[in-house]
Amino acid sequence: MRFTLTALTCSALALPVAAETTVNLSHGAVDSIETLTYTCDAAASLRVQYVNAGENALALTNINGTPRIFVNVVSGSGARYVSDADTLSTKGTTALLENQMDETEVLCEQSSDMPQE
Repeated sequence: MRFTLTALTCSALALPVAAETTVNLSHGAVDSIETLTYTCDAAASLRVQYVNAGENALALTNINGTPRIFVNVVSGSGARYVSDADTLSTKGTTALLENQMDETEVLCEQSSDMPQE
């Protein structure tokens, strides 16, 4: 009986699920949310929402149509965010998106000096 319940639970968990992702930070109030748009190599654009809440800093964007959450890590200069094999590094008005697995880089420049809504 125990094996049957485990098997049913595992098969239920394996079903495809379509849902919107919501992230709640319970470590205090959000200090700032800023959305910037960058123009990248080959005229592609990258829209990034930066969320800062105390010691927590996130960069939210879409990579190849997939929503991604990047977390801030230690950087010697500028800011650096990671998500899986991707790294987003920013300094001034420049952003560099790198993938460690396929060793690709996309260089981007902020579209304007003013944050986007």
